[in-house]
Amino acid sequence: MFEERRGNNCCLPDAGHVFNVPGTMESCPTYFCLSPQDRLLLLKRRACCLLATISLLAGVVVRGQDVAAEKKAEPPRVAMCVPLGVPAGETTKMVVRGWALDTATEVRSSSPQIVFKVLSAASVAVPNGQDAKQVGNTQLELEVTVVEGVEPCDVTLTVVAPTGESPAHALLIGSVHPLVADSEPNDGFRQAQPIQTPQAVDGQIHGDKNVDVFSFDLADPQSVTIEVLARRHGSGLDSLLTVFDHRGKIVAVNDDHDGTTDSRISAELAAGKYFISLQDAHDHGGPAHPYRLVIQRMQ
Repeated sequence: MFEERRGNNCCLPDAGHVFNVPGTMESCPTYFCLSPQDRLLLLKRRACCLLATISLLAGVVVRGQDVAAEKKAEPPRVAMCVPLGVPAGETTKMVVRGWALDTATEVRSSSPQIVFKVLSAASVAVPNGQDAKQVGNTQLELEVTVVEGVEPCDVTLTVVAPTGESPAHALLIGSVHPLVADSEPNDGFRQAQPIQTPQAVDGQIHGDKNVDVFSFDLADPQSVTIEVLARRHGSGLDSLLTVFDHRGKIVAVNDDHDGTTDSRISAELAAGKYFISLQDAHDHGGPAHPYRLVIQRMQ
């Protein structure tokens, strides 16, 4: 108990010692009934409580800042390479899309015969309202040099940034078949890009509702396989592949194959002219929709 006696009387609320300052001890009439020592003790206890509250709040703020820093310090991750592959014996420019790539300082190769040079690193818009969790929101522009004589293969690249290193991501080097790039415009039968058998084509579905069309001729009946490499290499493309004969009649069509959203058709074809139509199954397209199309005799 805190006690004080002023003469024989304790201070009362109506004794002229009431201060109407909300939130202060002076607003409590019993405050003036305490001895100076007890008042000091009470002030010390209040001060300790205040300091404890401030320390608790400061800890919450610091912890919130730590959590924010942890989220900000995300290591880089690669979604895809555009194009999905590069030719051997050449220096090629390539874009790498992914997450937290804008602070990258270096890109390492799993092979000493492939060298990556970082040209730029930046944040980029997510194309056409697509999901940033799938197609990425940052990108690197690289110069890729592949020495002459490298056999077709897959190599891996690793992006290095101050926040860490990315998991290794596969890049196609060369092709066992002659490799060409798709040539726009090739959006219909009349603009179909001629290719041969066998052939590999590195391309991209450039925008929504875009279709890439290719034509090939068979001098005699053949069993052919036409395959799309896309989602298996990180592309946002969900391919839909269709083969037409020279009259525009559908010969074969495939959406998903072997547990992936990549397409594959194997067919026995008579001699004649054929068209291959490649598009996104949901009519999406953009810079995050690269592919490699491969046509060959059925193995």
